[in-house]
Amino acid sequence: MSFIDKTIYYYLLLFAIFLFTFSLIPLVFEIIQQKITSNIPYTSLICMFLSFIIYLFVTISRKYYIHIFFYLICLICISIILFLKRNYDKNNYKVYKYMDTYNS
Repeated sequence: MSFIDKTIYYYLLLFAIFLFTFSLIPLVFEIIQQKITSNIPYTSLICMFLSFIIYLFVTISRKYYIHIFFYLICLICISIILFLKRNYDKNNYKVYKYMDTYNS
């Protein structure tokens, strides 16, 4: 068996988590700008929210401080998206309902 340097895998995973975390921030800004969230399902957002809570508990218990920061950012972004989705979908439903009665 050859020796595999596990620190490379650790840094690759950390970089992947970093990319995923900061990819959510432009998504939040785009949702705020466009005010359209009808193509994002609630189940996906809730599953992501629950998974980040689990990740957060694990990182707090293992004292991975840099990971705590990343998962908190993800949790905040998903919370914002859930809040915006609730408000924007309710407002968009009123617009669609008005358009249906107008076209009839």
